[in-house]
Amino acid sequence: MKLTITLLFLFLHYTSAQSQNTVDTVVLSENFVDKLVSETTPNIQQIEASYLSVKKSYLALEDALSFSLDSESSVYESKERLLSAFDGGVTNNYNSFSLGINKPTSYGVDFELSAFSEKTTNAFISGAAKAGMSLSMTMDLFEDFLGRKTRSNLKTSYLELKRAELEKKVNQKTFYSNLKKIYWGLVANSERKRLLTTLAELAKTQFEEAKRRKKSGVADSGEVARYRSQWTTRKASLLSLKYQRGEIIKSLKELIPELNDKNIELAPYSVDKTIVEVLSCSAQIASYKEAPFQFTPYDEIVSFLKEEEVLSQKVNETYDNPTVKLVGEYSNVGRDYGISNARSNFNSDGRDVTSLTLQVSIPFGGRKRKTEEVLKEMTKKSYRAKAQSYLSRIRSYHTETARIITILKDVVQNQRETNYHLAQSIKVSQRKFKQARISVQELISEQDAHLESQLNEIQTNLTIINTLMDYFSIYTDIPCEINRT
Repeated sequence: MKLTITLLFLFLHYTSAQSQNTVDTVVLSENFVDKLVSETTPNIQQIEASYLSVKKSYLALEDALSFSLDSESSVYESKERLLSAFDGGVTNNYNSFSLGINKPTSYGVDFELSAFSEKTTNAFISGAAKAGMSLSMTMDLFEDFLGRKTRSNLKTSYLELKRAELEKKVNQKTFYSNLKKIYWGLVANSERKRLLTTLAELAKTQFEEAKRRKKSGVADSGEVARYRSQWTTRKASLLSLKYQRGEIIKSLKELIPELNDKNIELAPYSVDKTIVEVLSCSAQIASYKEAPFQFTPYDEIVSFLKEEEVLSQKVNETYDNPTVKLVGEYSNVGRDYGISNARSNFNSDGRDVTSLTLQVSIPFGGRKRKTEEVLKEMTKKSYRAKAQSYLSRIRSYHTETARIITILKDVVQNQRETNYHLAQSIKVSQRKFKQARISVQELISEQDAHLESQLNEIQTNLTIINTLMDYFSIYTDIPCEINRT
């Protein structure tokens, strides 16, 4: 039985090891975004869908001005009682057919060219038919005179499309910046792990030495306990870093689901090279006294918003206008008994028919005027809120980023000086401890202070990089080496 259990355990262990070995590994480097992000990435698809929604609206307006082939056919039959042999109020049967080409225009005029035929039977005549062709024109004389409303709608939709293209670019850049922040978060985690691993090994060594000294009667159990506490604390910190790394990778896999079944590792990186790039980019940003509009699409977005507001208000101003349309129609018609005879008459002796109709609809009361005022106010607040938000973002991101990075650079400089002096102090304290001039508690406190200062420096550097990534989401085209993607 024991042999069976042992073999089963070995089999399961082997199977588990084999399954782990089959997991693909993705090695992340600084420029990993270009390699991993694809058109099927959910965030990219969502950004594209938002853009296509705006494009669809624009194309729908253009489609409304396209040629269309319209056909209509009807059949009518009645068996109503005739009041007399000459009761012309009853049509016994009627059928018609028409086929035409319709073309709306952006100038407030619609044209239609059609061929038609119809046949009627009533108390006076049986099988009377007519056939011919007609050309009709419908012209808006007020609300959409010369297409002022239609063309305003078209221009507004076109500007919305151009703005959507720029917003798509900004949203993609923001997505890439968020991925870069995740990457640098992994790098910072790796640096913390490297530092803590070294110091955990040192703490273990000190703990082992303390145990040896205790056996020799040089150290007491309190010293051993303090060193052991330091060692276990640093091991706990390493486990915490492992958890944090898992959370960071989970965030990455949520953004790029293709990585869900992959093992994530970091490619070799150069902290010194990154620091040089960050300092260079920071200096470049600080050199711009005013917001560098040439590197952001937001100024164009604001310009489009202002134009869209003007055009939308022009359309709103027509909401309470009366509708006045002129409909003119010219037809050439042939008449005879039977549709085929009517067509023959149309070809040989077609007669002209013209008509002119004026259609007027005037709204009464003040309801539509009140609605128009609401539309105008809503349009103004909507467009101006967006424009002011973007302008504020452009200016604040530049001035505040330059100020924050300057402060953080000074913080890093002070932290480096602190780390240097703490390292020197620890060397002296170690000699003093060996000479029994300071307690083990004082030595451990200095070592912990040095560790905390080093971890703070890593966190500050990460904060600087994250601040730059946020800056790049606004100033998408800033020519920095660290802004390559």
